[in-house]
Amino acid sequence: MIRAGLPGDAEAVAALINAINSLDGTPPAMPMTATVVRRDLIGATARALLRVAERDGVVVGFATAGFVYDAERQADALMLLDLYVLPDHRRQGLARALMARLAAEARDHGAGCLWWGVDDGDDEATAFYRAIGAVSEGRFSGEILEGEALRRLAAEHG
Repeated sequence: MIRAGLPGDAEAVAALINAINSLDGTPPAMPMTATVVRRDLIGATARALLRVAERDGVVVGFATAGFVYDAERQADALMLLDLYVLPDHRRQGLARALMARLAAEARDHGAGCLWWGVDDGDDEATAFYRAIGAVSEGRFSGEILEGEALRRLAAEHG
């Protein structure tokens, strides 16, 4: 079952977020907590969409996404932020069901696309995305400005 996240899911979702953020073999610098999940991802003031995959009453996967404006398409886009299913529950249609739910929400919102990035070398994810019909945008490199670099650049504005 794919559904919106609920307050009772916060512990499980926090653990899943920590799992995806540890895929490189190191623990996340800022571990996710149930308190933050409840504050930022659940309820009327959620800062992003949270959809969970539940099997036999247990949350085994999740997706987060948010709407942004896409000037190229002159419409909103739904940007997938994270998608993760526990390894023992993969290849059972849960990731596809999570993506289908997000695609339906994008369509219902009038978004021009569902968009996301893929980590270099993540061949399993790339194969999955091709299987659901996604195409590469071609040469693209994700860039991030955070921490001291973000503060330094912001200081130039005043």
